[in-house]
Order: sequence, then C-alpha cells, then structure tokens
Amino acid sequence: MTPGAQLRQTRSERNLSLVDITNATKIQPWVLEAMEADRLQEMMSPIYVKGFLTTYARFLRLAPEPLLAAVPWPKPDPVLEELPPSAPTVPFVFQWPRVPLLRRAGAAVAIAGVVAGLIVVNPLRWLSRISLPAVATPKVAKKAEPAKLAATPVAPTLASVTPVREPVSMPTPPPGPLAAALPLELAVTAHRTTWIRVRADGKLLTQQRLPRGANERWIAKKQFELIIANPTQVELSLNGQSISPFAVAHKGRILITPRGVTPLPDEH
Repeated sequence: MTPGAQLRQTRSERNLSLVDITNATKIQPWVLEAMEADRLQEMMSPIYVKGFLTTYARFLRLAPEPLLAAVPWPKPDPVLEELPPSAPTVPFVFQWPRVPLLRRAGAAVAIAGVVAGLIVVNPLRWLSRISLPAVATPKVAKKAEPAKLAATPVAPTLASVTPVREPVSMPTPPPGPLAAALPLELAVTAHRTTWIRVRADGKLLTQQRLPRGANERWIAKKQFELIIANPTQVELSLNGQSISPFAVAHKGRILITPRGVTPLPDEH
C-alpha cells in the first residue's frame, strides 16, 4: 500500500474529514489531497514534502519513517554529457615573402642611381634622348553661322474693326411691294435692370423699367425708336436675327428700320 493510501485509510477509520485535519495541522486541503493521491512530490521540493508528510502522519499516530521511505520520488532529468571544448580557430594571415621583395627594391634603387649619375655627368646628351608623348590638341568645333533672316519684313495683319458711329445694315428685304408688307418684330432681353422707352411708327408702346431677365416683344410696320438707359445690358433681335452690340451703343438712342440700325436724332 502506498503512503497516500495508508493516510487516507487511517483518516477514514477515525471518521475525520480534510477540514478536521486542516484545523488541527494548518495544512491546506489541496496539500492533503495531493499527499493522499501520492502526487505532492511532483508539485513541491522534497524538503516540503517530508515536512507535510511527517506532520500528517504524527497527527494520525503513524510512524513517518516508513512512509517517507515508500514515497515514489520522481526520477531526476538525465544530465546531458558535455562536449569537449573545441580548439580555437586561428585566423589565416597571408604574408608576402620578404627576401624577393627586398631584392627587387635594391635593384630598383641601383638602377635609379645609375640613371641619375648619367644625367648629372652629361645632362644635355641624355635629356635630348628622353622624348615625351605628344599631347593631342582637342579640336574645337566651329560655331554654326546663324541663319540669315529674310530681307523682306512681314507686316502684321490687323483685324478690321467696325466703327461704332457707322450704321449697321440689316439684311435687305426683297424689293417690291412685299418688302413694305413685312412687319418688324423686335425682341428685347434684359441682362440687368434697366429703363427703356419704345415707339413704333411714331406711337408710344411702352416706357418702363425692365427687371433683370425680362423678355419683351413688339411689332411695327415701318420703324422702331428706342431709348435705353444701359444699352450694353440688353440684347436686341429683329425678326429672329440678333442686332450687333456695336449698333446698340449709340448713347442708347436707336432707330430701327428695314434698311438697318442708325442713331436716333436728338429731339429739339
């Protein structure tokens, strides 16, 4: 019978619980359970196991020595054999042989001394035999001559501008009685608020303040007489054809007939 089984059997014969053992010995219940299951030696060091087991056995009036001798102690971990230390690695250093190098240096010094002696004895004779390599002179590319400009200057072409004060002709209606029968339809669109007065065939049609975005249309048989406070802020069209802004800019006084647009004469 294992030590743990003996402790559990003796406690059961005396009708004692783990709480009774803990109150008497101050050993925690989980430690008592581990001892009765023979697992305490796997959880603690042998010193603590021997101390708890001795206290528990003496409380139950058992001899602790046979119990300690029968404890299945865990086997120690195998110790790995240490390998012998490896020999230190010596770095390889290549060394040039010194004897041939010294011989070459001595021969070079001797030859230099002989040459220097010959030059000192007769410098003109030996210096004339030493020829230096010719240095090639780099060729410089010739600059390209600038292209000759055309002798005849080109005169700039000016855009033609329609004079303001000349009347702008409208499309000529077909000749004959048909031209007199065609009515004149005038359309006005205000881009900004402006004042306008319109006469058709000598009759006053309107004299009002046109708000921004207003569109008005009038019909006449022979002519229209317009007075516009801000002529550059309106757009005019006659029979569906737009009237040039240059024709409108006659101080805001415009006469429109089938023959064209002319300045309206001042009233006296």
